[in-house]
Order: sequence, then C-alpha cells, then structure tokens
Amino acid sequence: MIEIRGIEAVRNEDYNFLRKRMLRLEESYKQSNDQRVRQALKEKTLFEICERFPNFYEEYSDSFESCKMSSLMEITNLTDLVMSKYSVEKLSPITEKEAKKILKLKDKALKIFVKGYNDAIVSKDLTYYSQRIDDKLVCLTKKDNEFIGSVTNVTPNIRNRECLCHFCRQFRRGDDILFITNTAKTSKGEYSSIGQTVCSDYEMCNKDIESSDALVKFLRYKLDKEKDK
Repeated sequence: MIEIRGIEAVRNEDYNFLRKRMLRLEESYKQSNDQRVRQALKEKTLFEICERFPNFYEEYSDSFESCKMSSLMEITNLTDLVMSKYSVEKLSPITEKEAKKILKLKDKALKIFVKGYNDAIVSKDLTYYSQRIDDKLVCLTKKDNEFIGSVTNVTPNIRNRECLCHFCRQFRRGDDILFITNTAKTSKGEYSSIGQTVCSDYEMCNKDIESSDALVKFLRYKLDKEKDK
C-alpha cells in the first residue's frame, strides 16, 4: 500500500474485498430484523477486514463500535467513511520490449495489445487486463513489481449453463464465460496444459475479483514449468 494525500491506494482486488464487506453490512440490515444477527455480522466483517488490512482496527474500530446497526443511514455513513479513505492503485504501463519478453506475440498483435493495456490502465481500476486476439486470450497483470502474463488458447464454448470464473469466483453464463488453456513444455520435451473457465469481459471480472492468487498461478503456469527443466 502507498499513501497519497491521506488516502491509501490499494490493489484493485483489495479494494473490492473491502467494498463488498462494507456493502454486506447494508444487506444484512435489509434482510434481518434481528439485532443480534446484525451485530454478529458487523463483528465478523471487522475481523475479516482487519486480517487483510493490518492498520484498519486502530483507525476504524471506534467507528464500528459506534455503529449500532439500527438504521440503514447509520450503516451507509460508516461505509462512506471507510471507502472515502481508499483508492485503487493503478497498474503500471508497459513497453513493447517488456511485453514481448513475457508474451512473445508477433509485432502487430503486440502493438495492439500493448496499446490496449496502456490505454485501459489510465481510466480503469484493474487487477489484470485481457484482450481477445483471434483464438487467443492475452492476459497481463503485475504482482510484487513483476509483470506476469500469458497467451492462452480459447476453446469454443457452446455451453449456456452457468460456469464459475476461476479469477473472480463469480458465476457467468453464455457469452460472458470462456474456457482457456495455458500450455507449457515440460522438462522432458512433452507438452502439458491446464484449462479454466474465466470471464470473457475483463472489466466485469475486475469489478468482482477479490484475490489475484488464482490469476497469478494460472498465468505463471508456463513460466513455472520452464523453471522445472
């Protein structure tokens, strides 16, 4: 986390986690008239946030204690207070030279992807960026100051039933979901691959993603396999 004029800039997935936990307090008020249930969820919410945001308790425990969960306005005021102190840290821009080392795209596709990525990170709150190029889904993120990306193969998806996105853990249906595979060459010269269902719309996915762990692990599959040689 970095400090910007009294506002903490956090990763998009952390911001989503915080926002959803605070909105859950509002939903609990609407769904239950039992004050014990509301208070229990408030305490659980504070605990979960503090596990992820170490300094949260010191700054907001009194505000949570003062919130008696007795009116919706009281809860929304608490939500507004908390969320006003956080912003989303933008992903870093990337050069074509940097991207080529990671993605190994042909020149035309590389230029298209890099431009799309650099344009998107200026105006959008993102954990990762993806772009469909022909039968590929190209994905890029940054973790611990390292760019991580992969060029994945898109398998035609004819299923209309709901599928769980591996990245954001939300159910999507029809054209909103893709099945992609990440292929790597093993140390014995054999090929191996993993496949996952993911959101076809990276913007929709980025609004719901609360952890980048599954994303990073999937994108690193090829790199980790190469290191096993």
